[in-house]
Amino acid sequence: MNYRIMKVGILCLGVAGLGGPVQADSTTRLGCDGDVTYDGVVSTNDVLALIGAWGTGQYDQDGDGVTGVAELLTVLEEWDRPCHPFHNNMQVTFDPVEDVAIITGSGLADHPMGPFDGSTGCFNPNTPTAQNDTWRIPLKPVVGNSSGVVYFNQMGKVSVALNGVAYYNPFDAGGVDAPSTICMDDYNGHPSPDGRYHYHQAPAWGYGVDPTGHSIIVGYSSDGYPIYGPYETDGVFAKDLSGSMALDDCNGHTDSDRGYHYHAISFDLDPMGYPWVQGCWHGTPNSSNFDSGNGGGCNGCAQAMIPPPICHCVRTTPGYESCCFNWTSECQDYADAFCNTP
Repeated sequence: MNYRIMKVGILCLGVAGLGGPVQADSTTRLGCDGDVTYDGVVSTNDVLALIGAWGTGQYDQDGDGVTGVAELLTVLEEWDRPCHPFHNNMQVTFDPVEDVAIITGSGLADHPMGPFDGSTGCFNPNTPTAQNDTWRIPLKPVVGNSSGVVYFNQMGKVSVALNGVAYYNPFDAGGVDAPSTICMDDYNGHPSPDGRYHYHQAPAWGYGVDPTGHSIIVGYSSDGYPIYGPYETDGVFAKDLSGSMALDDCNGHTDSDRGYHYHAISFDLDPMGYPWVQGCWHGTPNSSNFDSGNGGGCNGCAQAMIPPPICHCVRTTPGYESCCFNWTSECQDYADAFCNTP
């Protein structure tokens, strides 16, 4: 066995107690159906709210238009159940107006990060620093990306892990497939120039499975759909499925227990795992989750929405290095002439 894979497997076992993970049990995937008061726990408050709305349609869950016995049974079934799977270093509230979960945290992992000083073979001049993040994750995602934002073109944070660490798309430094070419620490993360520690692939703590052999949940995409680890069943990667269960272009599929969900994998587990986390958005992402993060240093490309391969083509050309930070008309002219722009 590869030493790094063996080491990461041991680390995975050791991280299981870091505030989770637990499985949120709800048709909304995040939150509890019985939490009609949106306070993050199914309790007496929800019973009282149902009684107060009895016979109306205010808290209807089963689609019959009436708050009644079905809703009360849901509360009893989910009584005192965790309404989210985020780790203890995160704060989670629910907004019934926007229908989102609001997740806040520092963006720093609840596991060791680095070292990045080259002492273990991984050198990175950047240092993980707190980011003061707020994420808004849709509680009821809807199929179809109507935002116009292309996943591969969106640099910086695109999704959130259960410990608050951001997921980036596959690319780093304006076009490099990061997991296959850039060193990561033992948990599969590294910091960007702005100090944001992030993952481009499944985190090492996310290799665990539930009793069926299916991977545990490792985060949520900005479109509200959950991200699970690499396994579909015991020892079988979801990426290797075929037929009706094969992963789609977004790196996700649907089953009867979880609905639609993505599967993340890492370079350690399978060097052919690209796009690692997602290939696109199955639903519409909440754009408030995005920032001008650069995924490795190319703010100019990110702000101008330049596709990473095009950015990489231009910025690696002598005399055009500045295009990484300031995308000008000269940069665009070069791209049109030599970089196969669409």
